Formats: sequence, C-alpha cells, structure tokens
Amino acid sequence: MRIDRFLAIVSLSVVLCLLFALFWLNIKAFAKHTNLLLKEEVIRFHILANSDTTEDQLIKEHVRDAVIGHMEPILSKASSVEESRELLNENMNLMKEISEDVIKLWGKDYAINIELADTPFPTKKYDNVVFPTGIYEACRILIGEANGQNWWCVMYPPLCYLDVATGVVPLKENELKENLTDEQYEIIAFQQEKPYKIGFKLLEWFEGMLE
Repeated sequence: MRIDRFLAIVSLSVVLCLLFALFWLNIKAFAKHTNLLLKEEVIRFHILANSDTTEDQLIKEHVRDAVIGHMEPILSKASSVEESRELLNENMNLMKEISEDVIKLWGKDYAINIELADTPFPTKKYDNVVFPTGIYEACRILIGEANGQNWWCVMYPPLCYLDVATGVVPLKENELKENLTDEQYEIIAFQQEKPYKIGFKLLEWFEGMLE
C-alpha cells in the first residue's frame, strides 16, 4: 500500500514537472517570437552608473537628462531605424562630450564609454507600452566602472523623452503606430491586446521567480 502511494506521488510529481516545463517553454517561445518581431525596428537606450552610491546615481540621471535633451531634436529627424542608427553613430562624440561635461561639473574623472551594441533586456513597461525580454540593439553609456544600477528607455521609436517636471517617460502612441507594423504595435500596446497582456504578465512573473 505504501509502495502504491509512493509511486502515485512520484508519478504525479513527474507529470507536474512536465507540465511546468511545457508551460515554461511556451512562455519562452512567446518571448522569443515577440522579441524577434520587434528587435529589428527598435533601438534602446541604456545608461550604467559608476556605482550605487547616491552621488553616482544622481550623476547617471544628470548624464541621462543632458544626453536625451541634446539628442531629442536630432533623432526627431529619423524616419526609420536605419536613419536613427546613422544619427547615433554620427553623434557618438557629441554624446561623449556631453557626458564628460556633466562628470566634470560633479568634480569626477570617470571615463565615459559609448557604444551601439546588442544588449540583453528584461521585460520592461513604459506607461501602457511593454517590450518583451530579449536581445535588442542599444546605445549604451557606461560611466566609470559601470557597476551601478542602470536606466533604460527606447530611443527609436522615441519613448525616451522625459517630462522634466515629473520624470515620467511620456507615451507617443502616434509615433509608435507610424513606425511599427500593426502586429508589432499590437504586441507592445499593453492595455489593448489581452492575449499579449496575459503573456507578458506570466513572463514577468517567471522572471521574478528566477531573480
């Protein structure tokens, strides 16, 4: 009797593990599918602070505001991800100089490194728009040792431009609709498509469990 009960428990455990694995694979496939649909049309922005001290985090925020403030009118000229990439490459030195000027104002000598590179990102929500986990092309600013908390947004289509009064990233839905296909927009329009919304919620939950 005990053996039968033990075998039943083992069998149930195996079935549950298989169901969990299948569910996890489906969630991962969902994330991969949505990431592949978006990654070719998106350039993210990623800033890493020197450290997690209050001062270094404030420096990161000032670098962010200065760079975004200068790049907004420049990137507004881009009508495609290719043009945006070209403008970013053309203005790498400008972004570095702006960042270094901010660092000097704080009396620091942190090195600034800027690159366009494929970068892993977690699932990230901006207002009512959500981008799935995956590898995205990103303009990255690394301050000093780059060991502090990071900050990210989307440079193209433009979701980076901060409301200076509130510090909130405002949603520009019209620009998103113009620069993404209908399917791509449906994926990230978090409030509008329930199947995708459920998928992203599950993905965020699983990512939280694994942290």
